[in-house]
Amino acid sequence: MENLFSIIEREIAIFGRRAEAIRIAYLNHKEIDRSTYLLLRLLLDEGPLAIKSLADALHLDISTASRQTAALEGKGFVERLSDPSDARVKLLQITEFGRSELHAFAMAREEFYAKLLEDWNEDECRQFGESLARFNRTIETRRLEREKSE
Repeated sequence: MENLFSIIEREIAIFGRRAEAIRIAYLNHKEIDRSTYLLLRLLLDEGPLAIKSLADALHLDISTASRQTAALEGKGFVERLSDPSDARVKLLQITEFGRSELHAFAMAREEFYAKLLEDWNEDECRQFGESLARFNRTIETRRLEREKSE
């Protein structure tokens, strides 16, 4: 019998690969990849943030966050503004264009997953969503515990 954690490990790897393949094949918003989606969602949810705050929240180094946000700025998804408490600090904020593109992308993703899971009943979908959310919270808790112990 296969080890339970071997099954989980393999299925998570397959899930990650297939989720990206689905995005590329079925969603028309090709300019919004996973990192763009996560950055825009964070800015939408949290409001204007400094690059360091974005990098910390998404577990990126500052140079990676800077490159990604520069690309988003070039596409018109975000804009820079001065921090009212310290004019030397620049904050990034999602633009109205970025907001509308993010909304359209999120709706396309929701429609896709609704169609994909149309054979699942509401309880199965809710349980799957709750399990994924719990899994993600566990990952974040373990990451924070590890950072504290280092």
